[in-house]
Amino acid sequence: MNIGKLDKKCPECGSKDKTIKRDIESEHRAHATTSAVICSECGYVFVTG
Repeated sequence: MNIGKLDKKCPECGSKDKTIKRDIESEHRAHATTSAVICSECGYVFVTG
């Protein structure tokens, strides 16, 4: 999910609040990959890594 779509409403509950799960690389603490984008209200999973 690109940054422009983070404002998109959840198709299940209509909420715009999301939690982004990221995997931080142990070697370089400044780098991370997104593992999931999840609705904060109902838990709908938008994207999984």
